[in-house]
Amino acid sequence: MEEYSAATIAQTNLEPIIQRAMTWSPPPRFLFKINFDGVVDKATGKAGVGVIVRDKLGRVEAVMCRNLDAPLDAIETESKAIEAGLSFAQDIGIRDIVVESDCLIMIQVLKGTSAPLFVVSVVTQGILDLSMGFNRVEFSHVKRQRNRPTHVLAKHALGITNFITWIEETPCL
Repeated sequence: MEEYSAATIAQTNLEPIIQRAMTWSPPPRFLFKINFDGVVDKATGKAGVGVIVRDKLGRVEAVMCRNLDAPLDAIETESKAIEAGLSFAQDIGIRDIVVESDCLIMIQVLKGTSAPLFVVSVVTQGILDLSMGFNRVEFSHVKRQRNRPTHVLAKHALGITNFITWIEETPCL
């Protein structure tokens, strides 16, 4: 993540504007923000997910990446990333969250502003059921460039056997 942050610093007069557009925004007070992403490698038939949990100050509380080792398409992988992230948040005891993904379709479905896609309807229902186990859940869309660290984690997951977690530390990928 430090390498990513360094890579986003532009060497022009537009540097402050670019940095503002590329930076992560904190959740509301007393909430944790969980960012997700999924990637698909069609050549190997694998999918990977990345999850980052941060507090209101942007401190990394927990990180997880997981190899799904299944021939999933993009929307299936994104939905599985959200599901895995919610399960991870429950496992580490976080109960008040903002769920943030760059997959607008899934965020609209989870907010109830769009009908669920048939291909992920079972996973979507699972996500909504998992959400009931939290005190507070908000769903938020983020542009892809602001979700880059989770994308890097999801790509890293393609090369691992199962999953890796980091608690209160930042992975060096």
